[in-house]
Amino acid sequence: MLEDVMSFETRDVNPLALAPGMKWTLLRKVIPFWLNRSLPMRAFSLRKKLKYAGEQLNALHFVINEAAGVAHFLPDYTSLVQLGTRGLRTRIEERLARGELPHDGKEYLEASLLVLDSVERFADRYRAEAERLGRDDLVRVLERVPRDPPQTLREALQLIWLFQLVIQIESVDQGISLGRMEQYLYPLYREQISRGEINDDEVRELFAAFCIKLSEVIPLFSRRATEYYAGLPSGQALTIGGVDAEGNDAANRLSFLLLDVMEGFKTRQPNWHARIADVSSPEFVRRVSQVISSGGGSPALYNDDVIMPAMVLRGNASEKVWNYATVGCVEPALSRESFTSSDAAIFNLAVAMEWLFGNGQPLAKDSRRERPWLREIHSLDELLDRLETQTSERIGQLKTSLDAIERAGAEYYPTPFSSLTIGGCIENAIDSTRGGAWFNATGIQAVGVADLANSLAVIDELVFKKGLYNLEEIANACATDFKNQELMLARARKITAFGNDDPRVDELANRVALLFDRCVSQHSNTRGGRWMPGYYSMTCHQGFGQRMAAMPSGRLAGRPLADGLAPVDGSDMLGPTASLNSVARLDHTRFGNGINLNIKFDAATVSGSEGCATLEALFRGYFAQGGMQVQINVLDPAVLEQAMRDPDSHRNLLVRISGYCAYFVDLTPAMQQELIDRTRQRAR
Repeated sequence: MLEDVMSFETRDVNPLALAPGMKWTLLRKVIPFWLNRSLPMRAFSLRKKLKYAGEQLNALHFVINEAAGVAHFLPDYTSLVQLGTRGLRTRIEERLARGELPHDGKEYLEASLLVLDSVERFADRYRAEAERLGRDDLVRVLERVPRDPPQTLREALQLIWLFQLVIQIESVDQGISLGRMEQYLYPLYREQISRGEINDDEVRELFAAFCIKLSEVIPLFSRRATEYYAGLPSGQALTIGGVDAEGNDAANRLSFLLLDVMEGFKTRQPNWHARIADVSSPEFVRRVSQVISSGGGSPALYNDDVIMPAMVLRGNASEKVWNYATVGCVEPALSRESFTSSDAAIFNLAVAMEWLFGNGQPLAKDSRRERPWLREIHSLDELLDRLETQTSERIGQLKTSLDAIERAGAEYYPTPFSSLTIGGCIENAIDSTRGGAWFNATGIQAVGVADLANSLAVIDELVFKKGLYNLEEIANACATDFKNQELMLARARKITAFGNDDPRVDELANRVALLFDRCVSQHSNTRGGRWMPGYYSMTCHQGFGQRMAAMPSGRLAGRPLADGLAPVDGSDMLGPTASLNSVARLDHTRFGNGINLNIKFDAATVSGSEGCATLEALFRGYFAQGGMQVQINVLDPAVLEQAMRDPDSHRNLLVRISGYCAYFVDLTPAMQQELIDRTRQRAR
């Protein structure tokens, strides 16, 4: 942030107003205080600090999100709504009375009681301000919550909002997710309806107001960080639909009211997600399709029939996965009892090819040199083995750094407020950063699957099958950005790419994805949980891509990588059905930390009842083949171009990025252009 302190108000992307005098306060007090107290500074020795800072300020191989704090979990709002802070206090006191506590357990539980005092005093200050303003309605709400269980939807939303605030102040404002809100709030809705205290319009209005409060959470990112996380995301995921404990359709009246809010009141937060199962009612699925068709990118869709088995493979209890919800961008996790740090790091899978070509170094521009290590590779299998070795070594480097950060976090930055809402922490008398949750894990995301698969397809065809070039010639062409290699570039771009329903290159994409799974899944975190692979990018595909040389696929230097599991932009030439067929060929049961697949339609294609039916048929067909997730933008490229020229007239234009929604005008120019350039999908 030091680089941006003097230019917050004038920077081109996401300018932020500062109060008079704030810059000097930051420079003289805040920054000096935190300079040697931030998590990375606590985690490493001096020499390693410098190396770490150099790597992360221009991240090419991976970015460690956990360096800002873990966050990314599902607070147990079900219990909070049932108990209030008085009930949580009783639970802690009962655990203290039971004894047999682990080392430091008594101190941890006593600290938890202090934390509850703090939350209640925090709420009391809000109540005092409401009294000063003469807002008797708010005073009445805050007389009950947070101490006592709410009796109305309004009280429940106020209680949840207080904890959303507190947790995001304590940790980082990323991925504090709301879970299956329409399930745990449904009893209150039903009771108020039966008592005649509220009607559906008032319910919609309450949730719309709640959406505004969630949208007030704005992460403070530097220009550098914005390359990797454009659009000011905070990832407060809210999940609707899915199944109940008996496997029946769980959608209820509140699910439909929330769909109304999504359609009629488009805001950047929450990150709306809908679970679709084979047993989901036709009415629910049809209404979801209608809302997607209306634009705004919500809700993203999740396939219960693939996600729940994938979670079981990652060690989640089979009798509990029915109650999963999504975290942050796309990550499935058990409600009420998991702490999965699901966005611990994002990893550049595609750069393994450049690192292999450069013998462990970036490809120097204009280099035309002999590369004898490449002469030892005689087949596609041998090439994949070398790429896996490269990937495994860099994953090892990531683990060394991430472990150091996790240990420093547990030592210097425990999260007692968050831990109050994570199942297992009170019972085990252990903070969440030290492994107190019932279920622990770490999510590592890959970027660049399609780029690497396309490059392998080109090498297989031009080198191993036709013998037109050798690997050294391919590597030298990538180093020079295909300068004077127009014929090679044209041949490379003629070879079928991932996303065109070609089993040959789709199989290569599957091998790449499974390669990453093997490299990641062999590791565990410092809290006793396993690492899990995921495939989404936020906008890291832009940040990584800008720092990479050309690739054998014909992707030129500095160009973005593919986002998530989507095909490379512009390479999926056969329409959405072929694109979805390609992605569905990957073994999604291995992707325990989720995926994102972006597809885009122009508004005319999916308008009206026929358009909605087409849209529904597409994603149902994709899910039936084993697809895990899809998120759909319905946009008009002409409107996006107008928004680039005249942002002030398009402040509310909402688009879906790789795992979240953002206002188009908050994105970097590069990301805006990428959205415009993405393939316009038409049903075929």
